[in-house]
Amino acid sequence: MTTEDIKITADRQEVHLGEEFTVLIAPRELGRGDRVVEGVAYVIAIDDSYSMEIRADSSTDEFADPGNPDDPSRKQVAEAGVRELVAALPRGAHVDVLTFAQNTGLRFSGTAGELQRRGRWNGNIEDERRWTNIEGALQRAYQQLDQQRAASRRVVLFSDGIPNFGETDPGRLAALARGAADRELHTDVIGIGAGADFGLLERLAPTGLPEHVASRAGAAEAMKQITARFAAFGRDVVAGSGELSLEINPNFPVLGVYQIDPTRRRVDGALADGGGRRPSRVRLKLGAIGAGEEGQPLYALKLRAPERISAGPMPVLKATGSIGTGRDARQLAPGQIALRTVDNPMSPILQPDLKRQIDAIELDREISGRIAAAASKAERERIYQEGVERARRIPDPDLAAAYQRAGGGLRDGLDPKDVANEARAASSRSSTKSKRDWFQQIPVETPDEIRARRRQQSLDDDDDDDEGRFGTTYGSSAHSGGTYSGGAYDSGTYSSGGHGSDAYGSSGTYGPPPTLPPGAPTGPPPGRGPR
Repeated sequence: MTTEDIKITADRQEVHLGEEFTVLIAPRELGRGDRVVEGVAYVIAIDDSYSMEIRADSSTDEFADPGNPDDPSRKQVAEAGVRELVAALPRGAHVDVLTFAQNTGLRFSGTAGELQRRGRWNGNIEDERRWTNIEGALQRAYQQLDQQRAASRRVVLFSDGIPNFGETDPGRLAALARGAADRELHTDVIGIGAGADFGLLERLAPTGLPEHVASRAGAAEAMKQITARFAAFGRDVVAGSGELSLEINPNFPVLGVYQIDPTRRRVDGALADGGGRRPSRVRLKLGAIGAGEEGQPLYALKLRAPERISAGPMPVLKATGSIGTGRDARQLAPGQIALRTVDNPMSPILQPDLKRQIDAIELDREISGRIAAAASKAERERIYQEGVERARRIPDPDLAAAYQRAGGGLRDGLDPKDVANEARAASSRSSTKSKRDWFQQIPVETPDEIRARRRQQSLDDDDDDDEGRFGTTYGSSAHSGGTYSGGAYDSGTYSSGGHGSDAYGSSGTYGPPPTLPPGAPTGPPPGRGPR
């Protein structure tokens, strides 16, 4: 078995004709020994417009009493989050603090330890707090980070509003963040209150973490939990960037591309559909990669199988990739996967959690769209209750809880947009428990092995019961590692596996799925097999 720089697995070892299935893709887990560059550098950009003085738990935009410590403003909640973030970073990490309204100013530059001792920073002057210039804040933040050479370089942006000064077009602002990510400068965002536009802020974090703090009692504590998670994600980075390029056999149409970890969302714009006989291509920007299982990014494709039986495992996709950029870039050994298509609607699904992840993402997209179009509080409550019931059926208890909390927020009088922002942020949090389990080979008896065992039993009825025991490891048809029932990729071509015209040729074209000769055994094994 070749070195698995790129790990690929499917939720089953063979797929029924025309059925949807899931393929999981990730770079291998990286260790601290893979690190080329050391260090952590953060720029914290805090919205300092007038609206940040509104009470953190207010649904009516009333301003907080600055003399009452039990009546915190949005600004004070953000500052509490900054202190939590800085306390969780290495003491020697470089930290810059910016505040912005229509203009942006550098308020602190030094180490995390120095900022902890200082404990505070100045804000914008009184006559520079009328507008919200997110473009100016990002431009200055990236300028500061460009001066640092560190493995982990991140901007954390806090804002309670929408951009109304400088660049205001969401697409151009998102392009600014994507360009920074190409330079290994990654952006995390935290929206605060009903005025924040979570949809925009999410686009500003193409390789980062999007979050939202609603105008509830306990907003400061919620903010601390979020920023502590941000620090944990960014402080142990091994590689500042990574990329995977996928080529998918056109006989397997791509129905969706998804990020599963560290955030959970559908990835739009990553797919270039070849159409016809040309392979589809997917380009995945991995962002920063941390050490070990916790730092491993995960992506998934939803595919559809061909409508014809294959004579053996068919190549589904191959993947190439790299870790790092420029002189620090390392090419990853290619990975690939092949599956057999069979006429067996009971073909066992070995990893049902993969489909559940995708079902949860698609459900949230639907619910969020319907909430945005809803015309009344009663209609929104009905939609969230439906979301609770459907999330439980997936099952996804975290998503069900998010919708239940959203419905409760509406009944408590929270602004509907604030509730929707909070629910979308909660649904985007990764809910993976043990990623490593998803790449394990699950012992299962294949149809060929079942038939061979039955033939042997018919020839020798005196054999003991051990011959019928489940437990044969699916090793000759491994999901990853480059070997599939006697066929192997060789210089980009799937050969020696009897796949006929289904090779990855130099022209990038594919033939139709090979079929079994007339009279060949195609029937499914009895029963469902292990699930």
